Amino acid sequence: MCKISSDDYLVNVRAIYVLDTLGIRDNSYFDDPEQNRSIYREELEIDAASYEICYKRGFGYEALATHSLKTKETDFLLRELTETFSDVPELALPELDEEAPTLYLKLTYHSGAVVTYLCNFDRRYLPKFWTRFAADVKVKFDFYNMRGDLLSDKLIQYGRRGDEFIYCTVYDNSTRNRGYFLTDDDTIRVGDRVSVPGDIDGSLITGKVSKVEYFTPDYVPAAPEGLPRIAKRINP
Repeated sequence: MCKISSDDYLVNVRAIYVLDTLGIRDNSYFDDPEQNRSIYREELEIDAASYEICYKRGFGYEALATHSLKTKETDFLLRELTETFSDVPELALPELDEEAPTLYLKLTYHSGAVVTYLCNFDRRYLPKFWTRFAADVKVKFDFYNMRGDLLSDKLIQYGRRGDEFIYCTVYDNSTRNRGYFLTDDDTIRVGDRVSVPGDIDGSLITGKVSKVEYFTPDYVPAAPEGLPRIAKRINP
């Protein structure tokens, strides 16, 4: 047993899980049976010095996906692991099932101590708080991924081309759909508050833009002649 003192803390962790899908009984990792005949591999490294979390997924020899995130919350994750693995045997060597997924873990502490851990990747051998730690790592990646999709089309969905018409769908404050309104302002975005003509006397009311669409003159959803126009955008 490699006992780590309570005042020591992790500065780096590297975890490698090798999931041999040939040994997974239900073959449910992939829809294609041929893909199930490859090795699926995950690697996770958390480093306190660089504040970096690096996560890799490998699919046989065909593809490797890498995700990196820099955040000072690495300190929280490493301290969580310090508690989780404080009493874990070094290089635990159970009767490994060679066909089952396996995990190799290397923990480096501030004092210089290094603890390694090898086991089958299942509930029998992993510390009970491993699942909590894995969920916390996933939350970090999910949170920052929500800030913007890869190659997001949201960044290029605005901007008038040539003689296009800009049609905005607007709801008023009572959430009633007021339908299409025309505008020449291609800086208007979904969620903007705008002034539009009301039903009765044409006096202006406040609405919220729920959709912005661009159409060429030959492919408009409704004839632009006679459609009301947005008077102005209220908020920038």
